[in-house]
Amino acid sequence: MSRDVNPFGLRMPPEVKEELEKLAEQNRRSLNAEIIVRLEESIRREKDKCISEDGLRRIVSEELDKRRQ
Repeated sequence: MSRDVNPFGLRMPPEVKEELEKLAEQNRRSLNAEIIVRLEESIRREKDKCISEDGLRRIVSEELDKRRQ
């Protein structure tokens, strides 16, 4: 990771931190790297769930075409 990233203080429940530390060890990552990987995965999944504007237009257009028939 780039050295130009500013530190970010994060408060979390101790049990969450302990679980993340265990997972980081299993995945041979630092706690910081584990948190970043998990956040990136969460962001990616959220983006995958979202419909693009073009996708929404296509769905609406298809539905309107069905109703016109």
